[in-house]
Amino acid sequence: MIRQERRNFEAGAKVWVQRYENLRNLAHWHFEDELVVCQQGEARLLLGGQVYDLQAGGCAFVSRESVHSINGAPGSRVAVAQFTGLIDADCCLREPVFADRYRAGERLNELCRESREKRPFYAGKMNAVITSLLVDIFRGEPLAERTEAAHPTLARYKQLLTLLEQQEDDCTFAQAAEFMHMSEAYFSRYFKRMTGLTFSGYLNVLRVDKAVQILAAEPQITMAELMARCGFNTLRNFNRVFKEVTGYAPSRLPAHYSLDRRVLQSEGSTFDPTLATSIPLTE
Repeated sequence: MIRQERRNFEAGAKVWVQRYENLRNLAHWHFEDELVVCQQGEARLLLGGQVYDLQAGGCAFVSRESVHSINGAPGSRVAVAQFTGLIDADCCLREPVFADRYRAGERLNELCRESREKRPFYAGKMNAVITSLLVDIFRGEPLAERTEAAHPTLARYKQLLTLLEQQEDDCTFAQAAEFMHMSEAYFSRYFKRMTGLTFSGYLNVLRVDKAVQILAAEPQITMAELMARCGFNTLRNFNRVFKEVTGYAPSRLPAHYSLDRRVLQSEGSTFDPTLATSIPLTE
């Protein structure tokens, strides 16, 4: 589900931070800038159609509105911070990946402790720590002008993703290519480069996510009805794809399982693209 991620920032804080073991998330984008630090093992970052391999001590700066995803290797530990309104909006890093010469991993750990312990004035301390870190990074790395010029292809791509989520059963590969004003061959390459998935693989993830939600709401539903409502033609194919995506057969899906985690708040729906196999670290 490649769509906008929306985080709940704590009152007064301009940064959200979390450390994970085995971090894996879906391709997504958000209006905040993001700093990713690989603290242990290795992780693969898909950013704007390019693949970057982060080793321990590697960092990545993800500019706002960039489509990206992270796939951590087993045993990896990755810290992620999202922030807004803290750095000069007119510049960005020339290269998104760089070595941690700024104690970034250590300072994100400090942010996590402040967020967890919530001692007096913790939000102000968090803002100060992330601002100091960003200033060090922007002073130490080559910069480029941040361009806010419209990117019609990317804008249309985001529209397509929204359309697919709303009506995945009614949009064919040919229609999607036509919507993007691309030949089918070029669209196939473009979509795989941007998402890491084939078009059919992406639709399968959408359909399985829909099946998971239906199962949670209607646990007594028959597999035949569930299959039909989620756009699969045969039970054999449904069972195969469902297990490939979730690791479970539909009839053996654990209670409260979710392919991704969503919460609702009064201002609207928020979206956390982090897969449930990721383990948040609390120390």
